[in-house]
Amino acid sequence: MTSSAVPAPIDPRGPRVNQAVLAAALVVGFLLGAEWVAPLFALVLGLGAVFGPAYGPVLRIFQQFIRPRLAPPAELEDPRPPRFAAGVGVVFLLSASVLFALGASAAGWTLSLMVAALAALAAVSGICVGCEMYVLLVRLRGGVRIVAIEREAGHGASARDVRHGGDQQVPAEYVDGTPAWLVFTTEYCAVCPRVVAEIRAARPSDHVHVLDVAENVALAAAHRVRRAPTVLRTDATGRIIARLSGVDAVLAELSADDRSLVA
Repeated sequence: MTSSAVPAPIDPRGPRVNQAVLAAALVVGFLLGAEWVAPLFALVLGLGAVFGPAYGPVLRIFQQFIRPRLAPPAELEDPRPPRFAAGVGVVFLLSASVLFALGASAAGWTLSLMVAALAALAAVSGICVGCEMYVLLVRLRGGVRIVAIEREAGHGASARDVRHGGDQQVPAEYVDGTPAWLVFTTEYCAVCPRVVAEIRAARPSDHVHVLDVAENVALAAAHRVRRAPTVLRTDATGRIIARLSGVDAVLAELSADDRSLVA
């Protein structure tokens, strides 16, 4: 694969701002009965999905006016999953627009509010259902891995999707003198049960805590959980020794442990 085939990573805060504006606009549109909001934001999302972040109006505003006033992001992300998610949103909103034109307002608002709910979930928690759909499709067709690009202070960007936690600790309720794995999941995560099973099979003496992001929003935000599964691995004292984003990262961590035992 040539380097030109790999898109440049983006600041993940841009898509989240885009999702927050989308969710708010659709809810306000529903409350005011403004059916034109659906085709308008189908266009807004479509520009970014088809032509890239530089052409999405909200993404452009974030890039030019908001991002320069923020600290550098802790990590960058592959732009393909959020563009795919935006494309899914476009399909739903165009369908809603057709329903509005046919006089089926209730059905149109149902589709629009589904988009608003998923956009709000992504904006608040970082869990992007459309992004996870993209990752799953890539995995099914045997495509490239989608990894988080982490930025360590003073070390530039790294393409590893395992981030060591330094001196960070998990809450005391997850500390009992035994190494632990905190698995952040959602009800939409089809691969999360497999990840939990893999960890329990490979590390039967460790504790595995399964945490629903919707019920642990503050903890998920504190550890920058943006996809499911994200796993925090701790030692017996509760110190985070690795942060693992996605199935591939978890399997790589388990495999690395196995290789170190053999060596």
